[in-house]
Amino acid sequence: MMNSRAKKIIFALALVTAPLQVSALDYADGYDAVWSGDYSKAVELFQLLAADGDARAQFNLAMLYHSGNGVQPNEVEAVKWYKRAAEQGVKEAQAYLAVAFEEGWFGLARDLTKAEYWYTRLEES
Repeated sequence: MMNSRAKKIIFALALVTAPLQVSALDYADGYDAVWSGDYSKAVELFQLLAADGDARAQFNLAMLYHSGNGVQPNEVEAVKWYKRAAEQGVKEAQAYLAVAFEEGWFGLARDLTKAEYWYTRLEES
């Protein structure tokens, strides 16, 4: 099990490396909420952006559901948002899904065909 500090570091790195695809002001508000520790506000902001199809917000929302910051941990919601972000080309989301299918994370059945699909998408993007 990953400790809380490691989760925060991974989440912070993911935020920094996610591709820039949304309004800087909107995303900046969510980003600032994460860095200030107001995860509930970050969830609220990222949900709005994610629902509008923003890939970076979808990935960050997945990370929040994955880590349980600002929401109850929810693997089903995390996978849903990782998939939406991955389908739009977010490399980090593609990597999470590739490993998730390879290892059986998030309650997913191990599926090497799906893992290979996401590894291939990752290499091509």
